Amino acid sequence: MARKKSNAKMMRMKALSAAADVPRGTIQFYIKEGLIPKPIKQSSNSAFYTEEHLNDILLIKELQSKRFLPLSVIKEVMMGGTGKLSVNEIKTLIELDGKLFSNINENPNLKPVTAKQLSKQTGISLEDIEIMEKLGILTPIKKGRKKLFNEDDIRIAECRVKLIQAGLTPELGFHINIVKIYKELIKKLVERESKILIRLLAGKLEVGEIAGILETIIPTINTMLGIMHKKEIKNTTMWYALTSENREKL
Repeated sequence: MARKKSNAKMMRMKALSAAADVPRGTIQFYIKEGLIPKPIKQSSNSAFYTEEHLNDILLIKELQSKRFLPLSVIKEVMMGGTGKLSVNEIKTLIELDGKLFSNINENPNLKPVTAKQLSKQTGISLEDIEIMEKLGILTPIKKGRKKLFNEDDIRIAECRVKLIQAGLTPELGFHINIVKIYKELIKKLVERESKILIRLLAGKLEVGEIAGILETIIPTINTMLGIMHKKEIKNTTMWYALTSENREKL
């Protein structure tokens, strides 16, 4: 978690505590938990803090008071993935919550269904539904005592059934847990691309404009990823074929 030292004006703990309106003990706890950087030590008895420390503390307060996030989640937000986002960039990501694909969520082509309805409609087994829900691949919403699966979940279930029909059957070892690999890779990809896009757009455009751009480009990116995936499969099989031929010649 090493961070570059800031050239901004430095302050002692007392000044930082007053500026952030946070007790000294709370700041020390944030440091211990890795939520904010350690102070800059100029000697064994001299510790200084910068605007970066102050901004981090103010952000933590905002995430706790307005988003009601626990510190464990806040730490992931602030330090997760590759590289730390600025306060403004994190705020932009937070403000995008609920704005992306809202038109699709409000006007779905398929009505939400229960697990039994999902199974009957798509042919997916109830066991697969349960496992995919545990893996976070299917994300039903609760309405009273019912759990309902939305259009995205229905489409994912349809894909699972199509893969089985194509020959990737559980009998051959293609269990639903394999889908977890794709979820993990996609999560890492989204973390990286969101940081890149937000760093380019935050502070330059309104949140609504950013949401519109993301909604427009994502289908194109998905098409590009599909083509690149296909090309990489061809390249990989070619590499193994050539490697095998060279080994046979030795």
